[in-house]
Amino acid sequence: MTATVIVDVDGTLAEFHPDTVHHWVLGPIKQWDPFFAHMAEAPVIEPVARLVKLLKAQGQQIVICSGRPDTHRAHTQQWLVRHEIPFDAMYLRPDGHDHVDDEKVKEALLATMRDDGFEPWLVLDDRDAVVEQWRALGLTCLQCAPGDF
Repeated sequence: MTATVIVDVDGTLAEFHPDTVHHWVLGPIKQWDPFFAHMAEAPVIEPVARLVKLLKAQGQQIVICSGRPDTHRAHTQQWLVRHEIPFDAMYLRPDGHDHVDDEKVKEALLATMRDDGFEPWLVLDDRDAVVEQWRALGLTCLQCAPGDF
């Protein structure tokens, strides 16, 4: 098992304004194309990016875990690479699971991470419901931004 830090993308690494994007992704029907067109230009949240780089330099495995759909993996990878965010693996929402709440998606992804040999001990995330779920699953979660959405 490898010591692992789980890192969210939107609102954690990438600036994310729920009031701007809510009509695309915060309802039961997701409109991923306009969301990704908008988020492609999202600025990086520098303090979190710096923390991720420090953790990686200290030998931690960095696993990106997002409610973004796996069908749009390339968009996420391009943004991370462009902003020089190190990561060892990426776990995204399975295709056809748009109706599932982010916290349930991430709970299932945690089981897959562990099956793949990662041993998460710390999570960086922003959304209240997701932070609460990580903690209920026994992980320490640092909430990096207000997440009441």
